Amino acid sequence: MNKQAVEQVVYMLQLVHNADTPEGQRKEAHEFCQRLKDSPEAMRHGIELASMVSASSGLPPQVQHFGLQLIEHAIRHHWRQNASPKDKTLSAGGMLETDDMLQLRDQMWRLIFEACEQGSAAYIKEKLVSVMVQLIIRLWPSIQWCNLSNQLMQLYVSSSTASSAHREMALSIWRTLGEEMFVYDRDAMATVRKSDLINGIVGALLPKSVVVELYPTGYRMSGDVRDDIGNGNSNGKKAAPLPIVLEAGNEDGWLLRWAAHTSDGAVNEQVLVALVDTIGVFMDWVPVKALSTTQVVPRLASLLQTSSSDTVRLRVATALEVISRRIAVIGEERDMVVLEFAQNYDGAVMMAMGDAYRSTLVPANENAWVDSADALALAKSVSQICSNLAALQWARKKLEINVLPHPERLLELLMALCKDKRYTVASVALGGWSAIIKHSTLSRAPAVAATFSTLTEHATTALFGVCRSAHLLSEAISKGAQADASDAIGIGEDEADQFESLTELRTFLTSELRTRLLAIVRGMCDLDPAGFVGWILPSLVPVFSPEQQQQASSIRDVGHESVIEAAFMTVDAILSTLDDAEQHALAEGDDDVVATIRKARAPCYELGRRVVAFETTSTQLTTRQLNTLPSFSFLLRRSAVESSEEARELLFLVLQKCAGYLVPPTTLQKEGEDGDVRETRNVARRATAAMVRLAVAIPDSLMLIYNDLSQLVQSRMADPGIAGTIKSHLGEFQLALVSGATTAVGLAERKGLARPIIRPLIDSLGEFGSALQSPESFMTMLLGLPALDQAYAHSNSSGGEGGGVLPADAKQTLDSARGARNRLSHILTTLHIYLNRTLTSGQHLASSLWSDYVGDLVPTILLLVRCIHSLWNPAHWQHLPWQSPQARRSLFGLLEVSNAERLSIIGVANSSSSSNGDGHNQQQDDGPKRNGGGSSQEHRLDLETRAIYHTLCVLREYAYKCLGKCARLPEMFDPVSAAIPDLSAQFANCLFADAESMSARHWRILLTDVVRPVLDSVGNWPGLNTVQAATTSPLPVSSSASASASLPQSQNMALVAGFVPAWLTPLFSFCSRRLQTEWRDLLARGAVLSSKEDIAAVALGKLQQQQNASLAVSDNVSIDDDIVHEKMLRGWTRSWSQLVSDLVADIAELVPEASQIEHELISSSQLSSGSGSGSSSSSTGGAIGEGSRNRAIGSFILNSGAMFGKTLETALDALQYKDTQAATRVVAALARIVPSLVVVALMPMYMAPTQQHAAIVNAYVGRLDGSLVRPNDDAAAAATSMMQCSSLFTWLATDLVDALVGVLRDSALIDLQSQTLGLLGDMVYFSASISSRMPRPWMFRNSSGSAGSDEQQSAVDYIHDPSAARKIDAVGDPGLVLRRAMHRTMYPALQASGIGLDDIEHSFTQLAGSATCDSKHRRAIIKVALQPMLAVEKSQLFGDKVAKINN
Repeated sequence: MNKQAVEQVVYMLQLVHNADTPEGQRKEAHEFCQRLKDSPEAMRHGIELASMVSASSGLPPQVQHFGLQLIEHAIRHHWRQNASPKDKTLSAGGMLETDDMLQLRDQMWRLIFEACEQGSAAYIKEKLVSVMVQLIIRLWPSIQWCNLSNQLMQLYVSSSTASSAHREMALSIWRTLGEEMFVYDRDAMATVRKSDLINGIVGALLPKSVVVELYPTGYRMSGDVRDDIGNGNSNGKKAAPLPIVLEAGNEDGWLLRWAAHTSDGAVNEQVLVALVDTIGVFMDWVPVKALSTTQVVPRLASLLQTSSSDTVRLRVATALEVISRRIAVIGEERDMVVLEFAQNYDGAVMMAMGDAYRSTLVPANENAWVDSADALALAKSVSQICSNLAALQWARKKLEINVLPHPERLLELLMALCKDKRYTVASVALGGWSAIIKHSTLSRAPAVAATFSTLTEHATTALFGVCRSAHLLSEAISKGAQADASDAIGIGEDEADQFESLTELRTFLTSELRTRLLAIVRGMCDLDPAGFVGWILPSLVPVFSPEQQQQASSIRDVGHESVIEAAFMTVDAILSTLDDAEQHALAEGDDDVVATIRKARAPCYELGRRVVAFETTSTQLTTRQLNTLPSFSFLLRRSAVESSEEARELLFLVLQKCAGYLVPPTTLQKEGEDGDVRETRNVARRATAAMVRLAVAIPDSLMLIYNDLSQLVQSRMADPGIAGTIKSHLGEFQLALVSGATTAVGLAERKGLARPIIRPLIDSLGEFGSALQSPESFMTMLLGLPALDQAYAHSNSSGGEGGGVLPADAKQTLDSARGARNRLSHILTTLHIYLNRTLTSGQHLASSLWSDYVGDLVPTILLLVRCIHSLWNPAHWQHLPWQSPQARRSLFGLLEVSNAERLSIIGVANSSSSSNGDGHNQQQDDGPKRNGGGSSQEHRLDLETRAIYHTLCVLREYAYKCLGKCARLPEMFDPVSAAIPDLSAQFANCLFADAESMSARHWRILLTDVVRPVLDSVGNWPGLNTVQAATTSPLPVSSSASASASLPQSQNMALVAGFVPAWLTPLFSFCSRRLQTEWRDLLARGAVLSSKEDIAAVALGKLQQQQNASLAVSDNVSIDDDIVHEKMLRGWTRSWSQLVSDLVADIAELVPEASQIEHELISSSQLSSGSGSGSSSSSTGGAIGEGSRNRAIGSFILNSGAMFGKTLETALDALQYKDTQAATRVVAALARIVPSLVVVALMPMYMAPTQQHAAIVNAYVGRLDGSLVRPNDDAAAAATSMMQCSSLFTWLATDLVDALVGVLRDSALIDLQSQTLGLLGDMVYFSASISSRMPRPWMFRNSSGSAGSDEQQSAVDYIHDPSAARKIDAVGDPGLVLRRAMHRTMYPALQASGIGLDDIEHSFTQLAGSATCDSKHRRAIIKVALQPMLAVEKSQLFGDKVAKINN
């Protein structure tokens, strides 16, 4: 570069780095720098800039840094892998070849030494290291570069006065290389060359003795490496694998050298930190055998004792923590890690760790540590190390012997850690103890068993302390105390600082820590049920004595409440553990274990009576007591109730206790106290929840007292003072009991018991049929809009006079409509509770309870949904004789998003809400707002409007959810019974009658609560086995299925085919069209604010502007409409993408993975050479079994060419929207099925080598509709002129590839690049699976349709026209043709990005020819080839966001 060009670079860099540079100039400077990076001369300019900066040059160091950036960019984007030495065409265009890189390597070594000697800035050294590592990743080890260790050794042992800098630089190179290989996934070439790089690292880091022992035939000295090793050639021949290369002079290996230098007293702290960090990077990978040889563990542990540096000790602890979680692979010594820490070296490692831990305790840490926060961090690391050793190494699964003959030091330190007063330290150690207790072998070891009494006593005592701390934290939070309140509860400031708030700290105490303490209790109870119960009962029973009750009812004492709460939790843990163990033993038929557990039952009845009889005025303790009662199922099993009077008495006491809280709220209020009605109702809800859980757990026991129980429930149901929601859950309790009972309860009896619960509800719902017959009747009878209109007109005409009295008829109509709405809301919420309880997945018998009511239930819900939808269409209500503009606006306002909802949508909490005179909080209103104070009468009308809005939301929510639940009833779709005539048309009308008028937010809810549940359920009903795609013969029905659900499979499929197409195909078209239009309009208005932080920033900015302008936020909040619209549009997009992804997953359930198909083809070839005949069973039916996916829908789509094509087309449409979450779901679903479709699409284009292979091909091809796999003359030209292609082939090679390329180039979808590249790599890889990886050759069809050999079998039996030949040219490997068609589709994007044609061809060839290539490797190969085409986040995108916020 000439002087003028250098000056221009300096000027532009000054503009970039100067904080005062105007945004426009900064943008121009960025663009200038980017043009230099993209230019063909980037490498040359970078070397010149990086080399000309020196102490005497007068140029700022930023120039050198920018030059190194140019070099790094050129390496990443312009290096041509495996280029021919004679081919210089691309080199002239800026592409780098191996010779260029070797010259660069030598120049970089010179710059590195100069930087060390001149004391360059840290960021310059970091960039030099980064560039050198990029060169190492691409060139080393190879015949051109076998001496990296010697070069780094020269740097490491440099005798210069700046030797420390040289050594740090060498360590930084090794550390960065390790991070690129084993920590980060930033450079795709590191993955592509991972095998060679690992061999090089093994030869460099490990001692020769270890390499010879582990790889006796896989290594070679550097002088013996041949020219053909590790290098490809110009004709595409695959390179020979590179062995492990050992350099002369490096026999000890770098790892041993580093470990030895950690004990060198002459090493300063900075180098010591670099040494430890470098060792730690490789500890997650290095063979565990090398750990013992190099003695890394004891040498690092000694630093914990000898070093006085806080930083060094923390880094050492981090490295040891990495080692402690190592899981040895097959072939390595599995127990070496735990032995290195806890057994070898006479326990020196555990002693060092113990001393280090004790130095962190107060007051010892005051002298040993500069920062007490670092002391806490070390204690946590030591705790994590010991926990890893216990849980991952010593108590690992399938370990049948105790590999530690003397574990005392480990157990001693682990016990000290779990007793630590610092909760974050103790919590980790408790996890290790839980693993030891649960291990069948270790828990019986004498040394371990000796610690159990101390451990259990500590766990129960610590549980009280945790409860107390949680109580005090709750009080501090409620009083608005700050973080310094942690001192008052015994938690140090350093520990509290680890949490963002007191709320987060409380969550840690009440979830993680408390769970681990209870896990200790559960584990001890599981080890010795009778002994543990006998040991703990004397301590638990007195807690619930009458004296304690009296104290709990008097003045509130946090300590006393904490004791009782801890006791309740302990009782719950013990009884639930015993119950789980008993049920598991019964299922396994282990009578001895059952007898042992039942010995512990009798002593627990006294404890149960005490718990039930306990009385308290504390709402929190009452809630905890009710949460404990479901664990009594251990004491109340049918066998116990039938044989024990104690059990029967306790069962009555439990039910009476729960029922005692189901009373009107005023009953529980003491005289003279205000009483919190909401808390009382919450307690009642907890009581019903406990009853429901008992009904689910012990229905057979409750059936023994059903008559008495029914009277108890009915007395509460008849009480008018009990809330309707509580009564709903009482009905849920009865239905759970009826549906769950398994003993001597037939189907007819179940229906009879459920009829008094369900029938009145259905009849009540039917009473609203007349109000739902038309939108007009709905508005009149349920919404009361004409009366509201009359009231507004009266208010306007009277001018607010008359005391605000409404006309009598209007008031009566409004009251009647309000009562009807509330009643309908209650009916729907109750109905949803009942449906949700009885139609849960897996309950075969419960669905039969509803079979008699389908014809009455579903049509009414459909009418209600249709009426709600009509409100979005003005055509249904504009013609009404409106008298008042306010009422008309009110109806429109019902459909709008309120200000409170807007704030909720954009994730902004508004704390500036205000209350008006009557105490009504306007900012928290659910309904729309209007300006103007007006009269009190008008204000009441506004409140009425908001009430209508709220009730309308409730009606919509539960109508949708009930409709989605009803889809689990096969009777709903049965055309024989005709319970619902023309259901498909009714459902389609419900969806689309007013679809164009409905908003994005509404469609999100509709898809989530109705469409997805329907598609998940139809044809996939409880008790029915799902269908196979290739057959229509009936499958056996589960014996427990109801008679109404026992539909033959052919009828089952007919129901799906008769119901789904009428509305699913229009739904595809409608949603795709609307979403494309909405996104196009949104993007046309400006940049998309895709992140939650962006949206919140804009909203907060708007609110701040309004507050600065003294505007009342509660009156008229003006949030950017584009933000709200985008948020709602994203919700619709994500719901739609989830639905489409589910459908693709349903299809994928019927098509095995591509690797499985490949395996079946290989195994069938082996069968043909043996005694077996025919293909494997899975080749004709795939993996059949109960799963979460709906195979009936998948089979229907797969066997319908039009529906299959529409589903895939819609999936690709979903990739066009600028929403990462939505696109991620679709790409993930496609990644599962596309490789299989590639194999299936190519199968018919080959001549199978055996009859068995032909049968497999026919079976897989037969799963698809014939139109998808038959050759299509019209599609041939679209893909390639070499062959006649099927429509599936064309979709894969053109539509899919084009959509994936669009994702890769879209900066808004940058997070999907990894998944998308992996999908492309899988397509290329599996396109060659049939021809390149089969044990017997697969012939290609020639133009005559024969393979030239009588032994080759045609796999075209399924094709409707067997004479239609798949014409392939002489060059025509179908897999190669597919890859070339993909290449043609990608060509415009490749050309625009400057990617050479032979580069992408080389990557395709590399993928197709690889026999052992995992998905990560495939993704990396594609990424290297397409690197210049991949989207990156441009500065312009950030500028657009800033501009939108500022505007």
